[in-house]
Amino acid sequence: MMARLFGPIVALLVCCLPVGAVYPPPIKDEGKFFSAKALETANAKIRDIYKKYKKDVVVETAEALTKEQQQELAKETEKKFYAKLGLKRIGDLGIDGVHIFMCGKPKRFQIEMDPDTRKKPYTNADRAKTLEKFLALAKNDDLDGALLDALDHIASCLQTNATKK
Repeated sequence: MMARLFGPIVALLVCCLPVGAVYPPPIKDEGKFFSAKALETANAKIRDIYKKYKKDVVVETAEALTKEQQQELAKETEKKFYAKLGLKRIGDLGIDGVHIFMCGKPKRFQIEMDPDTRKKPYTNADRAKTLEKFLALAKNDDLDGALLDALDHIASCLQTNATKK
């Protein structure tokens, strides 16, 4: 009797095991801002961050805001709108880490973190420095470099803050 149950149980367990980790998800570049090479490098950096620090970094881009998002933006300040948008995506996707959003129309680069990440591993001050570095490179139309530099800075902050008491 036990032998009859054992086979199906093992088969069920094997079927339920993940076949290669999918999370963190690859960059969703709907705005088509980055080259294929930059996306490949950035996705590798994101996986490395996840392996080393157990923090998600999710990057999403859009060519333009949706009509609904434009209506919401008209009702409040840009800062509030984009913060809410980032926090909503963090909640929707179950992100334990950092969410990066980039939009073409209107132009915007936004970084948000879940509340626990914001406390220590990647703080508001860290985010401000990452934004500053990103915007400096983006100003020179080096979006690939800006993305990769931003990911390097996030990783550096996670490493530095992990060793602080």
